Amino acid sequence: MKERKVRKYNLTVIIALTIIPIIGIFGTLWYAINNGVVWQEPVLLIFFWIFTGLGITAGYHRLFSHRSYKAHPILEWFLTFAGAAALQNSTLKWCSDHRRHHKQLDTDKDPYSITKGFFHAHIGWIFEDNPEPIDKVKDLEAKAAIRFQYKYYIPLFAVFGVLLPIALGTIWGRPLGALFWGVFLRITLVHHFTYFINSLCHYIGKKPYDHKSTSRDTWYISFLTFGEGFHNYHHKFQWDYRNGIRWFHFDPSKWSIWLLSRIGLAKDLKKADKFQIMKTKALNACNQVNEILDSLPDQAKQSYQEKLNDIRIKLQNLEESRHNAEKEVMAYFSGKKEMLLSKKLFRKQRKLQNFEYQAIMKTLSIMLFAIQTGQY
Repeated sequence: MKERKVRKYNLTVIIALTIIPIIGIFGTLWYAINNGVVWQEPVLLIFFWIFTGLGITAGYHRLFSHRSYKAHPILEWFLTFAGAAALQNSTLKWCSDHRRHHKQLDTDKDPYSITKGFFHAHIGWIFEDNPEPIDKVKDLEAKAAIRFQYKYYIPLFAVFGVLLPIALGTIWGRPLGALFWGVFLRITLVHHFTYFINSLCHYIGKKPYDHKSTSRDTWYISFLTFGEGFHNYHHKFQWDYRNGIRWFHFDPSKWSIWLLSRIGLAKDLKKADKFQIMKTKALNACNQVNEILDSLPDQAKQSYQEKLNDIRIKLQNLEESRHNAEKEVMAYFSGKKEMLLSKKLFRKQRKLQNFEYQAIMKTLSIMLFAIQTGQY
């Protein structure tokens, strides 16, 4: 008996993911030209873009895949329904693929590896009829909301992703407009904005935390993906509930999770230590400089090598100083006044260490610029 060959591509998926954008873009345009646009339709699009987009970013990604915070059961149910409406597969399948992506980054076992090409990382991997098994998600299988969603995924998508927008459109007498704006166009946008994280954020951008990884910080993608554009940081600190760590970084997922924690629907928000982040950036810059030293003349190479050694010693001293300061604060003090004074001293030390890290990063930036421009 001949062994049955596995098809390379899933024709049903290809047709579906081709037809949806065609209807979403050209169907919506045709409907708008022939019937005009009422204000409710763009609002419906934006509402369901936010609803399903956060279901993916705050739910599938930061909560279920990376466990970067804990959610109240009410929030878990809400996010699984929102995720189902996004039409990006079940929570179990999505998270299984994503955890594999992080563990096997840029290898053949990475489901959407950029090393196989931009198109493959963007959408081609979904077209392939070679589905990876659902594994490494035992923790998720224990959750009632996720088991329910997995069992009734298609009906949930139909209710929250199709029937609900149409029902809302019926209120103002334009259910067909709601179908185009709130279903087809919305699915198209949410799909491809999410796909950009796997493709564009591994193709264009900066690598301040890990220059050997293909992941990159592509800040402008954050405006389309609720803050997911700071991807090099995310791959280095995947358990952090934030992607944008600075106050001015556009990260609505982070803000939403924080707000949910204030009303008791989220807790135990995980954050990378500020000095661990700075140390990681400094060491990454050190490694970048070190890797290009061989291309320099011997005299320049020796000079930069000595500077690098001095910087590494400073980083080691800073780490030891920070560790010792933390131990002192955690030590037992008999009086509250002494503890308060110790904490104030610790904060001053951290501020000084922050300045030292910034000075080191400035020095490394100057070194990199000088080497890359031949001004050594």
